[in-house]
Amino acid sequence: MKKTATLLTTGALALAMAPLLAGCNSAPKPAVGSEPAGSATTQTTPAKHEVSLADWEGAWNGFNGYLDNPEVAPAFDEVAKRDGKSAEEVKKDFSAKVMCDFKGIVFKGDTIELLDGFESEGGKPTGKATYTFKESRTVEHAGYTLEWDVFTSDDADAPYPVLLLMPVHGEEELVHFHMRYGNDVDELMAKDGWYPTFVKPNSTIEQIKGEITE
Repeated sequence: MKKTATLLTTGALALAMAPLLAGCNSAPKPAVGSEPAGSATTQTTPAKHEVSLADWEGAWNGFNGYLDNPEVAPAFDEVAKRDGKSAEEVKKDFSAKVMCDFKGIVFKGDTIELLDGFESEGGKPTGKATYTFKESRTVEHAGYTLEWDVFTSDDADAPYPVLLLMPVHGEEELVHFHMRYGNDVDELMAKDGWYPTFVKPNSTIEQIKGEITE
């Protein structure tokens, strides 16, 4: 990850990210937020099924690409009134959690293409490479057991050598997945509070607002 940001503590993050993380946990713990910050542990686990990029096939929009949309602003105002903060603070905190260096991603076969905007709005490619599934890992995080599928690329011009992808979920409300990208698997697994999130292009503004205000 090339940029740095001030993120929430583990306990607060678990509450703030609960809507977006719903469905990510394979074995929820009884007390969300009961683990102290920095207590996350990881382990390699056998994949539950044959994992391939086909599980994420198609185009996806980055949640970060919606945050400056004027139609989303009322969601930040609502959370600000509820939590006793300014709308600017709420937006800054949420932006830090879903911060991403690109706003669109397209999966086709074993190839991933990153875009500087939504594909449906003419987003331009910023990087492209082929990736191979390596392993599945789980991390205990603030009362959740989260699963990451690890993909790596040997392409010399790959934008990032390592990608972590969570399974697609949220079919009942907002179809989405979380990802991380960088150079080292262990370093990415240890990140606390960083969940770049991607949604289907047909997601509505009301669904986006609902995830922010949940």
